[in-house]
Amino acid sequence: LNLIIPRSTVHTFAKKVFGKIIEDNNNGPILLYPVKKSRWDNRTSAVIPDEEVFYLVGFLSSAIGPHCIEHTLNLNKQIIEFSNKASIGAKQYLPNYTTQPEWKAHYGARWDAFQQRKNIYDPLAILAPGQRIFQKTPVP
Repeated sequence: LNLIIPRSTVHTFAKKVFGKIIEDNNNGPILLYPVKKSRWDNRTSAVIPDEEVFYLVGFLSSAIGPHCIEHTLNLNKQIIEFSNKASIGAKQYLPNYTTQPEWKAHYGARWDAFQQRKNIYDPLAILAPGQRIFQKTPVP
């Protein structure tokens, strides 16, 4: 699980996630990187907070056996649900959504720009069909 967390809410995120959700060992390292927005290329399709500093948080869990996989997936789900309910402003980096409305919610105000780039550079929507962001345009 890779998240982008605004600086203004990172303490709330950390207090709940590291203090309550992950009570024991999550079977792997957790990476926390501060990033300056000015050092980020805003021409990419990654969604970043509108703050000068934000944090990349990576949960690098190892899941050995079916029970560990279920446990890891459950922890990830709890972290995402908390972030959404508490209005942390977290965005998943490399998310795995299955519907266009989920993608629209992910991109928020950047959806129109993202859609325009797709129309310019991939008008037939033949690239990355597995993400289910855009429907492939039938060839006449």
